Amino acid sequence: MISKYMATARMAVQEKTNGGVLYMFPDMIMKVVYLVPVMFIWRSLAENGYEVELSVSQLMTYTYVNALLTDMMIVNTFLSAWDYDTRSMEMFTRPIPVFGQVIARTVGEWIPMLLLFSLPMFLAASLFKIRVMPETLWVIPSLILSVSLGFALEILFYCVTVRLRNVSWLTYVIRNAVVSFFSGTVIPFKILPFGMDRWISYQPFGSLGGAFLSLYVGSAEAMEIIPVQFFWNIVTWIAAVIWFRRYRERMVSFGG
Repeated sequence: MISKYMATARMAVQEKTNGGVLYMFPDMIMKVVYLVPVMFIWRSLAENGYEVELSVSQLMTYTYVNALLTDMMIVNTFLSAWDYDTRSMEMFTRPIPVFGQVIARTVGEWIPMLLLFSLPMFLAASLFKIRVMPETLWVIPSLILSVSLGFALEILFYCVTVRLRNVSWLTYVIRNAVVSFFSGTVIPFKILPFGMDRWISYQPFGSLGGAFLSLYVGSAEAMEIIPVQFFWNIVTWIAAVIWFRRYRERMVSFGG
């Protein structure tokens, strides 16, 4: 069974790179386009004496690591994407479980960018005077829990997409905007005004990339983050399995 998942991941890698490495450059450039201005903003705020609970060094590391691991911070798969080409229908025609297919295929799609962009940028971080070593080893289980929760939420969003088939594109766009904000990957929770960080970090999206990044830069304690992530993993996976079994019956084939 493991060999089937590995084969699925390998095919995903080949699919991602079948146009050549140059085909991936636009995605890399977009990551840099996001990274440079945000880091410039953090430096400018520091130079103007703006006081936040995170140091400039922490903010820089937070943003930098988020850019390197952006695909893992907020899991996006073909499953809950705008299903204009019925890719999700393929899952039901293959002899391995749907959840396993989604995970293997998505991990395979991550590998080329991790090797060609994230790894070189990680090694070059010292050239930009950015500290990229984590503050604690608790980031490892936190990342695993974050990615696991991301896949569970994908299943739930897929159920919503199936239920609201005629507005799948709108669902996809709204979902990305909401999750990006409430996950804490774009704006760290610690710099939100009016004490919002005290409650926003406890909602399910807060256990995604923002939780991992907070541990990574040392702005949160492991005992504050790991139990919450573990709790939301249990709740969300139970809901995902139950809802998927119910809503997959609504899945219909339609053309692009």
